[in-house]
Amino acid sequence: MRRTERPRAAESITVAEDATYQDACQSFLARLDGEQARLAVLESALSIAAEGPMTAFLDLEVFAHRLRGAAAVFDLPELRDDSKVLELAAAKAVLRHASISDPHVNAAIRLLNAQLTHVNGAKPSAADAVAQLAAN
Repeated sequence: MRRTERPRAAESITVAEDATYQDACQSFLARLDGEQARLAVLESALSIAAEGPMTAFLDLEVFAHRLRGAAAVFDLPELRDDSKVLELAAAKAVLRHASISDPHVNAAIRLLNAQLTHVNGAKPSAADAVAQLAAN
């Protein structure tokens, strides 16, 4: 009789874990628009960091690392890979003492922004909204 009870208990835990995972995944997807806005802010900070872009590069690296980890957990391989590209480009920029116009970092930002736009859907990107607010 105990053998029958154990699989049921394990089965109910698995269902609860699946529901919790799905809730967390939906929450993550809902926050991605905010992540795109954060990327736009970090890109803007880099563009005005003429005297010391190292802090801006480090901020981009940490941002990309966190996004990469979450994308891996929630099975978004393209977002994970594009985040990794930015993470590595920013880390290398720090090591090279690159300028704010580092082509690898700028290309990685554009790549990740495009991926976030794709994941967020066809609505206007958060980066566009931030740019409009800054222009006004």
